[in-house]
Amino acid sequence: MHARTGLLAAVALPWVVSAALAQTAPAADDRMDQFEKRLNELDQKYQSELKKRDEEIARLKGNLNQRSAATTRDAVDQTKQDVLADIDARTAGPFTMRTPASFNPSIGVVSNFSGNISTLNKNPARNRFDIGSVELDLRAPIAPIADGVVILPIAREVESDLFFTDAEDGGGGIDEGIEIEEAYVFLHDFGVNNLTAKLGRFHLRFGRQNILHEHNWPTTDNNFVNKSFLGEEALTDSGLSLSYVIPPDWVGGQYVELVGEVVTGEGGGETTPVLNNDASVDSPAVNLHALWNTNLNDDWNFELGGSFLAGKHDNSGSQDAFLYGLDATLVRTDPTGGFANSMLMFEGIYGNVDTDDGQTQHAKGFYVLGQQQLNRDWYVGIRGDWTQNAVDDSQEVWAISPYVTWYYFEFLRFRMQYQHKDGDVASEDTLYFQCTFTFGAHPPHPYWAMK
Repeated sequence: MHARTGLLAAVALPWVVSAALAQTAPAADDRMDQFEKRLNELDQKYQSELKKRDEEIARLKGNLNQRSAATTRDAVDQTKQDVLADIDARTAGPFTMRTPASFNPSIGVVSNFSGNISTLNKNPARNRFDIGSVELDLRAPIAPIADGVVILPIAREVESDLFFTDAEDGGGGIDEGIEIEEAYVFLHDFGVNNLTAKLGRFHLRFGRQNILHEHNWPTTDNNFVNKSFLGEEALTDSGLSLSYVIPPDWVGGQYVELVGEVVTGEGGGETTPVLNNDASVDSPAVNLHALWNTNLNDDWNFELGGSFLAGKHDNSGSQDAFLYGLDATLVRTDPTGGFANSMLMFEGIYGNVDTDDGQTQHAKGFYVLGQQQLNRDWYVGIRGDWTQNAVDDSQEVWAISPYVTWYYFEFLRFRMQYQHKDGDVASEDTLYFQCTFTFGAHPPHPYWAMK
């Protein structure tokens, strides 16, 4: 019995196991299918969320860009409106609107202390020390196209006659007062390229040195030919001055400037030998100037100028005055980049001037000046003068004047100059001393300062 039972169990066991396995296999397959299905669902959901996130990011970026562009456009539009409103405000009324910072002009003060020791004691302009002038230099923008310039020297002078002789009574009075040396509107941008203008009172563009103020001269005193023909310091007058720089492309890359001036013809009154008129003069004067400036090479610059002045010598208009001028300046810049710069200047004037005796004076004169810079602060130079009297060509005078200049600082300069003077005048040896000091705003120095 037991044997049959064991045999039956042995026979049935494989069948039971097979049946159990047959039932277990489908259940495991179902679970795997469900698991894979679940993974697919999760993956699809994840991909869908990623897509939604990317779309949301893209949408937000688009909104941000639109807002930024709109903000930028708004800012640009606002700025444009502000500028247009400012322009309207400037042009709407009879007065130009200015910012508070520009109400006060730039003010510079230049003082010129000088003295001399001379062998000619009879001349009251010699053997004395004094402040010759205190010059107020006022400049400010007036409008986008114009600047204002006013030069007011407070002068304290004793007349220094170029043709002084021992036989003369030199007087000795000291002339004190405030002068209007220059006062003009400078129009630098009024619609024509390279064209500028001055309207008011100014130094005429005759020659090279006449445009300079006394403290900017390369020597202590004025050159003799300018004193004989143009005046003690400079020839100034009131009117209109136009300056046009020819486009370099038209003249082979050169710098060429043309100047035309129409002035009242008064000149400087008694201090101007040729145009020595007053308000009674009934004919204007015309001054023309042409200038050519070129670099000969990297180290040498050359400037050539020609001038012509036509006016009246007397108020009646019956006496004509014609002046012809030629000036040349050669500057060598130290090729090592140091301070050993050099300069050579020439200026000559020829005049036809009718005088009271019914004669026409054909006078002429010139000066030559050479200057060498030794280092940053020291200069040495020499000037030679020869000229006839512009209103009496029978008189002539000549001089030789070596000098030395020391810049302690840009705004503090000392100069010593010796001069031997002779000719149809009293022979004279003079030692000059000069101290020029500047404070406040100050325009650039002439190029021959070479700083």
